[in-house]
Amino acid sequence: MDIEKFKMLIKEERIARMPSPYGLTLENFEKLDFNKQNEEFFLSNASYIMQSLRNSNWESFLKIEEKFSSFMYESLIDKNAISNLSNEDSIKWFVNKFPEHIYALSLSNTQSRRSRAGKEFETIIELILMGANIPFDTQGSIGSGVFETAELAKLVDCVSPGALEYKMDKRNTSLISAKTTLRERWQEVGDEMSRTKAREMYLVTLDTSISKNTINLINANNIVIVTTESVKETNYPNENYIMSIEDMLQELKTKSIVWNHSKYTLEAKKEKINFLEQQRDNSTIPFIKQYYQNQLELFISDN
Repeated sequence: MDIEKFKMLIKEERIARMPSPYGLTLENFEKLDFNKQNEEFFLSNASYIMQSLRNSNWESFLKIEEKFSSFMYESLIDKNAISNLSNEDSIKWFVNKFPEHIYALSLSNTQSRRSRAGKEFETIIELILMGANIPFDTQGSIGSGVFETAELAKLVDCVSPGALEYKMDKRNTSLISAKTTLRERWQEVGDEMSRTKAREMYLVTLDTSISKNTINLINANNIVIVTTESVKETNYPNENYIMSIEDMLQELKTKSIVWNHSKYTLEAKKEKINFLEQQRDNSTIPFIKQYYQNQLELFISDN
């Protein structure tokens, strides 16, 4: 099999054989019985949930990736060519015959891991927000045109209490960005933030080596770094500008109260109700469906 055909086969089989980051995270979320926990559990144990899910995802993924890689390598083997070879000689034959193919699969696996890590991290945060019964919209659910610039849209993964509220009163909404590690040039991020009137952005990360200068720069641009309790205690024990996920959830809870009983016009209420009903009806996952039903009932009772 020539190298280009093999590269194409890798793409096709990866789609067919590998679970999506969302699907794998949701599967482990249910295996760990987090879908059966109440709101208080999520508010008090968000860091534990995040770390448990990341560990479970990684363990599951390694097994799946191993099977996938084995399948791809087996697709290259000519059994007639190695039938009379010892195991050691068969390995030598394979390595000498397919160095480009081995490299191509290794590179594809590395790129896939990087891509999956970010998407799984975003999914974990969304599930935690749902479990904590915090109102929010994801970037994927609100479409384009909400944020002022394309760069800001790339940074924002969630907005609380929602996109409608962001358009109505940016000062009383919160933006959430999920980055496992910090690679962006944060001065540019600050410039993007200054173009909005949003009060702040929560930057949820697991980066364990953020410099003091970067922390100060991020904070100066109204961006709040959020991480797990263990990362904060181990790597930033005396850093006041970094908060735990649990603290972020409590702040989001408090901020959502501002929207009770007041700010919505009749047209905005209808838009919000229609959106929540649509999200509820489109989901086939009981945990997610129940979240939107809870949000719908809470919104109607408060407004």
